[in-house]
Amino acid sequence: MIGFPFKRAAMRPPARAASHSLAGGYAFSAVVAIGSLLGCTGTIAPGDEGGSPSTGSSPSAPGANPAPGGGAGGPAPAPAPNVPDPSPASPGSPDRMSEACKVVSPGPSFLRRLTRAEYDNTVRDLTGEDKRLAADFPPEELHHGFDNAGLRSVSDRLAEKYLEAAETVGKAVVKQLPTLLPCDAAQKGDDACLGAFFDGFARRIWRRPLEADEKTRLRERFKAHRGGSFAEGIDAVVQIMLLSPSFLYRTERGVDIAGTTHGKPQPYEMASRLSYLIWGSMPDADLFAAADSGKLGTRAEVRAQAERMLADPRAADMVAHFGSQWLSFERLDDVVKDTAIYPEYKPELIGLFARETRELIKHIWKTDPTLGTFLTAPVTFVNGPLAAFYGIPGVNGDAYSKVDLDPQRRIGVTTQGSVMLGNASADQTSPIKRGLFIQDRFICFEVPEPPADLNVEPVVFNPNMTTRERFSEHRKDPSCNACHQYIDPVGFAFENFDGIGKWRDKEAGKSIDVSGSLTGTDVDGAFTGAAELAQKLAKSGQVRSCVASHWFRYAYGRDAGKEDTCAVETLGKVFESSRGNFRELVLALTQTDAFMFRSQGVSP
Repeated sequence: MIGFPFKRAAMRPPARAASHSLAGGYAFSAVVAIGSLLGCTGTIAPGDEGGSPSTGSSPSAPGANPAPGGGAGGPAPAPAPNVPDPSPASPGSPDRMSEACKVVSPGPSFLRRLTRAEYDNTVRDLTGEDKRLAADFPPEELHHGFDNAGLRSVSDRLAEKYLEAAETVGKAVVKQLPTLLPCDAAQKGDDACLGAFFDGFARRIWRRPLEADEKTRLRERFKAHRGGSFAEGIDAVVQIMLLSPSFLYRTERGVDIAGTTHGKPQPYEMASRLSYLIWGSMPDADLFAAADSGKLGTRAEVRAQAERMLADPRAADMVAHFGSQWLSFERLDDVVKDTAIYPEYKPELIGLFARETRELIKHIWKTDPTLGTFLTAPVTFVNGPLAAFYGIPGVNGDAYSKVDLDPQRRIGVTTQGSVMLGNASADQTSPIKRGLFIQDRFICFEVPEPPADLNVEPVVFNPNMTTRERFSEHRKDPSCNACHQYIDPVGFAFENFDGIGKWRDKEAGKSIDVSGSLTGTDVDGAFTGAAELAQKLAKSGQVRSCVASHWFRYAYGRDAGKEDTCAVETLGKVFESSRGNFRELVLALTQTDAFMFRSQGVSP
């Protein structure tokens, strides 16, 4: 796998300096304070499993250095040889007998901002209200189809939306204040109740205990904005905390391991690593308790928490979120169809198709979470309108129900309406888009670049020709065939599905030819139709390796580089030995050097 570059961009000032309820520009200064965060100066000995700093003081504004290494401020230390892993092995951990894994190599540790989904999930778990405030945030830039890459800037518009969202959450917290903070300020006084707030709800906002000087500064803001009630001051404090890098970013200082260029996440940092990987949200009470007691330092402790968390329904939602990005749902946002050719198409189909695929993914996760089932399950989930579109009898209403499919026609995720609709043109299907989708998402085959002087003419729709006839012309040109020999024979497998995902046996009055072949894989050879193609892909070790690489990108917010040879090897072995079990792969993701350790002070 080849790493892809990330460009560091400076944060720009927003159009509005501050929320109307937070005068003086403090709100915006909290957003941009990320540029001045300092790292922890503590160190631990290689054998220290607890991850607690043995020396050094904590800075007043905890977080991470803006450099990808995320270590202490100032010049980066000279690289030092890494030492063997001090942590005892656990299931799914690296094989230290392997040449690639003899020493710890965590790879770059990027500072990661909450995605829109993570922001909404975190607000939901904080307040108990699913407000979906991030729907108004500008979309994230995608890298390899995923929205959670590191080193992303804050645009003017995003800063504005952060301010608006903070105001909304502040009001929601005030409404629930008697429940969230069982402390009567009129009886016990502001200081006592504010202290209880800092040690309770505020601790959850920043996903760690607040430090003394942070409490001091927040008390000052509370007093400045208290107005006529204790609740007004809390509203201001909540807004400020939500605009802080400690909320908007998954900030980490880590703890250096002496004599190496890497360190370990602190316990609360590890709690967030786990919660955002498995739930896409903040830690729960059990994770906070484990961090409080220093029980997130060893691989066994981390794996035990991961196993517990995978049983939570939020894990299924996370897997469905991964699947929607892996399957390139973002293409659905740009779908346009010629209704003269597809009179049955309605824009609301897009949401129905997306829900169908998510429901199928969650069902597979709960019943048989393997890649083989993902590719070949002869079932799907439909509601009444979607069942009518597919021609499936017996389903009515808006609720989604599991239905059996004809396994000779449609199986698994590759033939879902969401995939077929998103990988087609406005007036016809597209073997090129569908073939490229399979090559990129399941085989990880890099199609050769076309010649620079290639004159690309779009394939013109001709109602008297089949799609295969129209698209076969460009393969006669050797310059075109260099790429299309890998793409088209895969894409033709889906020609039974028209441009909006409906099944068809004929096109232009002719029988449809869905024969194809795979080239350059470990399951090369001929097949007929999408179902046979899916069966071949399900048997491929190359496909399992490819899928594991997508999980790597999603889990760590970056592509794998040469430093990640051990992690890639370990994940590949686990996924292969478990016959493509996604649960085992996610557990293994928590055991790699990239997850258990972090680079400190050295930019990648």
